[in-house]
Amino acid sequence: MTKYEQFIDAEVASQALGISRATLYAYVSRGLVRTIEGPDDPRRRLYSSHDIDQLKKNKSVGRKPKDVAATTLDWGLPVLSSGITLIENGRLFYRGRDAVRLAEHATLEDIARLLWNCGDHDPFASKTELEWNAALLDLTKDLPLTERCQVLLSFVDAGRMTAWQRDNRKLWPSAAALLRSMTAAASNSQPSNLATHLHLAKVWKLDEAAADIIRCTLVLLADHELNASAFATRVVASTGASLGACLDAGLSALSGPLHGGMTSLVEILFDEVDSATDAATVVERRLRRGDGLPGFEHPLYPDGDPRAAALLPLLPRDEKRQSLIDTVAETTGKLPTVDVALVSIRRALGLAPGTALNLFAIGRTVGWIAHAFEQFQEKKLIRPRARYAGPPPENT
Repeated sequence: MTKYEQFIDAEVASQALGISRATLYAYVSRGLVRTIEGPDDPRRRLYSSHDIDQLKKNKSVGRKPKDVAATTLDWGLPVLSSGITLIENGRLFYRGRDAVRLAEHATLEDIARLLWNCGDHDPFASKTELEWNAALLDLTKDLPLTERCQVLLSFVDAGRMTAWQRDNRKLWPSAAALLRSMTAAASNSQPSNLATHLHLAKVWKLDEAAADIIRCTLVLLADHELNASAFATRVVASTGASLGACLDAGLSALSGPLHGGMTSLVEILFDEVDSATDAATVVERRLRRGDGLPGFEHPLYPDGDPRAAALLPLLPRDEKRQSLIDTVAETTGKLPTVDVALVSIRRALGLAPGTALNLFAIGRTVGWIAHAFEQFQEKKLIRPRARYAGPPPENT
């Protein structure tokens, strides 16, 4: 499938929305519909079918506030304001800065200072003295990632400090300590004062080149707007709870298979490709069964996940992996997401199964804390109303 197959001409777009061409052009000027030059004539414009479909969905909701509100919880309209992350036109921005460009040189600690609004202050200048009890570390090593992190983080004093009415600046050292603790807990190691990617490289016995891939990966995982775990974090933060409690909420959301389970599904897909004669056989078999192709196509990136596009070229070429990516693109037009990149990194660096999710949790800790800080400043409880759909009330 070529990129032009994902675009339609003005007549089809206007008819699909039931609007005039003038209104369609107005939508384009307002950034609601992406447009490209036609392949045969640069004066002819084509319009994104994905954007047209999204506008149709929004129009079908109607103008009643309760109907609009009901669509916000499922990839719908924005539900709250945030100055942390922007996803726009297929790109990812951290406080207005291109995340892919930042990943070329920044560390996760650099991104933490940016997303936490630290300015010139460096909360990582303070050294951590935390050391896990060896027996506790051994006891938790076989627990699932989220449970292991939740147990170990409960022993971090800095994480128990109530955030209510405290200035965020007073919590920066606690946030730094929690990031170091999460890094150690996720990698089943003792906390250190090393930069996150260097700590992981030491624990996992990686060389300098592999450590740099980990650095780049962590930067691109730092935040992704208002996903399930970030929203859960904000709900807890709105109560004035501690940073540790906020991270506990993020981890709990991540433990659900619809959020943190995608990398395990991608692992299964890769295993099928490894054991098959070719990727085309696996894709055809899955399509015939009505199964999905996990890790391909992201609702927010109709033209491809920029995180995957940045990370996959960093890895040594793997013929089976590339064959899978090429086959899915040719067959369905779908492109790999960051989950495919994470599993590819895990395999290329020879890391233990499950490490893809570990990387996600470590990197996303920075974003969870950023959302908590932003929500603390709101100083109001997140308390939506429910639309009652039960039996009618009894007559009195």
